[in-house]
Amino acid sequence: MSDSAEIKIEKIRASTRKFSMVCGVIKHAISIGCILASLKILFVGLQPFLTSNPEAIKAIALIIEKINVSNITGYLLASATATGWYIERKGKKRAIRQKGKYQKMLESSDDYRSSSGLTKSGETPGGKEE
Repeated sequence: MSDSAEIKIEKIRASTRKFSMVCGVIKHAISIGCILASLKILFVGLQPFLTSNPEAIKAIALIIEKINVSNITGYLLASATATGWYIERKGKKRAIRQKGKYQKMLESSDDYRSSSGLTKSGETPGGKEE
């Protein structure tokens, strides 16, 4: 290919990346707008209950107390942490597999190379940790 064709290709790639970034920003703006609109609808819906009388406020506070928000928050944080660990671990195993494949290709011509006996994912055979 000529230099001008390569320049055109790079310009197209750059404009594609720019378009993708703009679409990402727009997507996040729409998401934030939807969250804010949901909160607005929630508060407008609760306003008649909260301004009517003190008993209504007490009833809503009792409902929130019975829901036990602190436990729910703890469970959500624990599940988010476990999910994050699982995703991170899968990524590490994938990276180890890729590294092993490329390392095997590179060291295939080395006669003095001995195998460690690890599986393709980098674990000990039979799943035993030493």
